Amino acid sequence: MAIKARVRVVALFLLVLFLAPVVNLTRFQVLRSEALLARPDNTRTLEDLSLRGSLLDRAGQPLAQTRQGRRVHPLGPVTGPLLGYLTGRLGAAGLEASLEARTVGYAIPRTPMQAWSLLTRGDRHGDDVVLTLDRGLQTLAWELLEGARGAALVLDIPSGEILAVASRPSFDPARLEADWERLRVDPSAPLIERGTQGLYPPGSTFKILTMAGALADGRTRSDEVFVCTGSMDAGNFILHDNAVHGRVDLKEALVVSCNVTFATLGQRLEVSGLRRWMDGFGLLEAPALVPNAAEAQPMQPGAPSVAAEAGIGQADLLVSPLGMARVCATLARGGIDLEPRLVRAQTRRGQVTWRPAAPRPRRVLPEAVAGEVRRAMEEAVARGTGGRAAVPGVAVAGKTGTAENPHGEPHAWFVGYAPAEAPKVAVAVLLENSGGGGLHAAPLASRLLQAALSR
Repeated sequence: MAIKARVRVVALFLLVLFLAPVVNLTRFQVLRSEALLARPDNTRTLEDLSLRGSLLDRAGQPLAQTRQGRRVHPLGPVTGPLLGYLTGRLGAAGLEASLEARTVGYAIPRTPMQAWSLLTRGDRHGDDVVLTLDRGLQTLAWELLEGARGAALVLDIPSGEILAVASRPSFDPARLEADWERLRVDPSAPLIERGTQGLYPPGSTFKILTMAGALADGRTRSDEVFVCTGSMDAGNFILHDNAVHGRVDLKEALVVSCNVTFATLGQRLEVSGLRRWMDGFGLLEAPALVPNAAEAQPMQPGAPSVAAEAGIGQADLLVSPLGMARVCATLARGGIDLEPRLVRAQTRRGQVTWRPAAPRPRRVLPEAVAGEVRRAMEEAVARGTGGRAAVPGVAVAGKTGTAENPHGEPHAWFVGYAPAEAPKVAVAVLLENSGGGGLHAAPLASRLLQAALSR
């Protein structure tokens, strides 16, 4: 009996040794197959590259497609960081990687999910994905950024669709493998898409959120008068303004971009209130239909000055150009938020196979509060810091920003929309280390708004 017991133990031990690799292999082949297949360094999907679907602009023209066994991008560097790349040696990145599940084709299915997809689809070819981009606006936005590091974004206000999101510096996907060693160590980060993924201190553009939140929470009134002596005690240091503005009401404070006023409102809202309003405007969660987008980084409580600094868009607060364009569009709609989107539809041989549900309107602010901020933004362009964003014959509303950062000269910002009385498009322009937003970013926004309104 003792011998039989030992034999059973040995047999059980051998069985475990046999089953362990089988179970582990099954885990990789079945349970983790889709995740492994989606890894950017997995080049096995390139075996089916000729079956991969295209990425199209809103008019159905190709932005990325397969020709003669290789992936080509007709606009080259104009869409380089956004679309990313797909090569045998370097794998995939950008939208080429994140939309792979929709565009990949299967010569031979390699996972159970692929087999089921092939069975239900009945076609080995991958689907095409239609993006919301307008080719002309995308090209113009990219050209306007020549010689700069930054991003320019155009948002359709009624639909929430991103019409353009340009980023510079960029790269040409056709030369990616030849330029790779230079690109990957370039300190200007040409591989990064700055419009939806770049996070920056928003500077004074954030004052439109601070104003809206303070009004909605009853921390101020539109007729309150503030006294700006050019500086204030922020809690643990003296916060300096860009001028001595004297007695200003709330609207005038936004027009002249008074730091003392909005730092005071930041203190009244406190860090918790500012974070709550960032969440309310949708900044703390990446939009589901903007692949790879980064959510904002809210300010962290700590030093006594954090709330005051955050009220003027500083402290350790970081937001993407898309995030600030979203805030701007919400105000333009009278306090209604629509989640931005970059993906418009999925098609197969010209027929729509999937379309996302229409965005669900969500009220963020009372209409009266949004109206107060809108009127101040219109005045900021008509006679304030945003004057260079004006468009002939069209009323523009907006806000400039000159954001201090620990990496050199201030970032230049402008966010705005037009027409002010019946908003159609919103823009966000961010120029890294370029100085004043009113001087450098606002003129580019004017060109973008003119082009977008004439499309």
